[in-house]
Amino acid sequence: MALPEPTLNPNQLMTPSEAARLLGLTADMVRVLHRRGQLPAERTETGRRLFRRSDVEALAAERARTGKKGRRSSGAPQ
Repeated sequence: MALPEPTLNPNQLMTPSEAARLLGLTADMVRVLHRRGQLPAERTETGRRLFRRSDVEALAAERARTGKKGRRSSGAPQ
């Protein structure tokens, strides 16, 4: 008997690094997207940003529709 697929919780909170992996970006770029208002985040008591999986997936879908590609490099132009 096959095991059921795990259900991903849309309210799961993700670190900038986890969100970056899903988006194909750097964690720094995820923080920039938050500062620009393109990706909502919650703050912990210590000031860390945490992103809801549903918001990250929505942004990933939007970027896929508009053809925006992620960049993993952090400085040199391609």
